[in-house]
Amino acid sequence: METACKAVRLKSFAIPAARTYRSKNSDAVCVARRLGMAKFVLAAVLCALAVPFLVMNAVRENSALAEWWVINVQNMYVRVVGTLTSWLPVSVLELFVVTLIGGGLYLFARLFVNLCRARFSRVLTGLLAIGVGVMYVLDLYMMSMGFGYYRTAMPLPSAGEDYKTEQTVAAVRYFLDDYNRLAKTLPRDKDGLVIRPYSVRTLSEKLKAEFARIDNGYLSDYTPNVKPIVNSWFLSDVLITGITFLPVGEANVNVAAPPTSVTFTAAHELAHTKGIQREGDANLIAEYVLLSSSDDYLRYCGYYEAFSDLAYAVALAGDKQEYLNIIAEVDPLVYAERRYAAQYWASQPDIMGKIGEFFNNLYLQSNGVSNGTGSYDDGNKTDVITPINPDTGKPEEDPDTGKPIVIPVYSQLQRLCFYLYENTQKQ
Repeated sequence: METACKAVRLKSFAIPAARTYRSKNSDAVCVARRLGMAKFVLAAVLCALAVPFLVMNAVRENSALAEWWVINVQNMYVRVVGTLTSWLPVSVLELFVVTLIGGGLYLFARLFVNLCRARFSRVLTGLLAIGVGVMYVLDLYMMSMGFGYYRTAMPLPSAGEDYKTEQTVAAVRYFLDDYNRLAKTLPRDKDGLVIRPYSVRTLSEKLKAEFARIDNGYLSDYTPNVKPIVNSWFLSDVLITGITFLPVGEANVNVAAPPTSVTFTAAHELAHTKGIQREGDANLIAEYVLLSSSDDYLRYCGYYEAFSDLAYAVALAGDKQEYLNIIAEVDPLVYAERRYAAQYWASQPDIMGKIGEFFNNLYLQSNGVSNGTGSYDDGNKTDVITPINPDTGKPEEDPDTGKPIVIPVYSQLQRLCFYLYENTQKQ
């Protein structure tokens, strides 16, 4: 039989009470429990942290504001935090992730136990605490990385928009000769891979010196250390060669990857720490740093990543046979190294690679990068323009050869290489 339950008057009016019921001799007894101050404090902190995140997310799409923010806020933050974390020989990001996984498993177990025991008050406290931690990290992320995706275009040395076929062939063959010379002279291991002659720390210092040559006002003048990931096997599983997390001011590399990939990735990740968040821009500045270096090993790593795209400029210029000739003349040692790298990445679990690709694509799109992981190749976009005769509606023809006129549109990478080639000819 149901009995009436009288409301219990609380002595404190500041905190509401939750009513619960329990049975006692088939009579319903009303019990009032305080929700507790901790929940309201956590909820207030969570809301307070959410406000700056939402504001920063709303205003960062203004390119002028994003430019100001990166130069005046982000770069200063990375300088301060990066200086502190650089004192540690290990990756702070990796320590953070390992701690997060361990702590997450512990919290999940506690929440599960409390849920099974119907301790909903404790479950709510736990969820609010997790929310506060997540929102705090998101605030740090937005402040240190979120604005960089909306900056103005990166200034990059460029030449070659009106390069003729002969000029294009000359430039590509110049780099081909240097590439083949380095391929023959640099020492290799038993797998045919060029041996990385520097530790990650020494490589970091060398890349810092290379970046210091660039003084265009766009890049930060501070460069933190590159750090190896101890559990690089996991990054290989998800097909990631490096990761930059500016809330801790670090650039990290997968040292299990093939050596030349480690070097290019280190340059790419350092570009992120210097205020370049867009992946295509980070690739371009990494190529510039490596290809313009006087260090043979660094330059070889630049060729290894860029030469195929550079050589395609010859086909764009209209000489497809010469393009095929150049590709065939690349030293066989390079192709042996590429086969090994392809086999290495193909040996990783397919499902893990797809998961890594999915989340990386989602992350980039959430930062306004419409083509997601396709943005890594933004610097390699090429085109061919065929002018149309307005009178005949047919392609215009060269009066000397009678062939359709073709105007190549070179990629940013190709025009950067043409610029470097022109500089070598002036020396």
